[in-house]
Amino acid sequence: MTPVATAIHESDWFKALIYVVIAVVVARVVDYALARRDRAMLKLLGKTPDRADRTRYVMIRRLVFFGIVFVGAGIALVQIPQVDTLARAMLASAAIVAGVIGIAARAPIANLVSGVMIAFSQPVRLNDFISVDGEFGTVEKISLLYTHIRSPDGRRVVLPNEAFAMKAVHNYSMDSSGCAITVDLALPLGADVERIMQTMREVGETLAPAPAGTKAGVELADVSGAGTLLRLHVWAADPLHRREIASDVRLALLRRLTADGLVGAEEDGADP
Repeated sequence: MTPVATAIHESDWFKALIYVVIAVVVARVVDYALARRDRAMLKLLGKTPDRADRTRYVMIRRLVFFGIVFVGAGIALVQIPQVDTLARAMLASAAIVAGVIGIAARAPIANLVSGVMIAFSQPVRLNDFISVDGEFGTVEKISLLYTHIRSPDGRRVVLPNEAFAMKAVHNYSMDSSGCAITVDLALPLGADVERIMQTMREVGETLAPAPAGTKAGVELADVSGAGTLLRLHVWAADPLHRREIASDVRLALLRRLTADGLVGAEEDGADP
């Protein structure tokens, strides 16, 4: 072995790199083994995993992978003497370092803890249709720190897991028969409000009927010097098609009101 190769082989940095590589390889192998085990168990039991099971399996595998890599990185750092010197220097200002680390790591740690909570408390699951902080979409991926959702218009929205612990989350796929839709209609003060409300109710019950035991509702949402605002509440059995259903209701409502002479052709419903 040449002197250069010997020096590299005996280098503390080389040893640390070897430990990191070994940790990553072991983590990959364990992750693959867990994935095969899950598939084999499900095949043996003769059942298809539901959303809750898949979410839990994925999160457990990621936690195991992260844990193995973390331990490997710790062992690698021990091989480097300079780390001990750095640690002693850091201890001299422990309070400042602790404060800086605490502030800097608050968000990642909060996201990590929230990710674990999502996996086991199941407020959202893979393929659920949800809305959080004004964003609607289907859950595509739940990682340790972030949740990825696909919006109805094809956008990918990445939300920090902490948002699911801090904000209200609407899950339209969990114990739900759909989601509500609101359609607004602005009218002048002289319009026949009662007849228009009845027409709106009929159109809503025809195109977007509410679940059994409920019915489409119409309310007088606002009255001002400029006119009135009526609000129709209808239902989308499939939340993914809520925008298309709302558009169909608006179009049918405009045609019906125009044909009955209740509004002029220039008046239209407002976007909810």
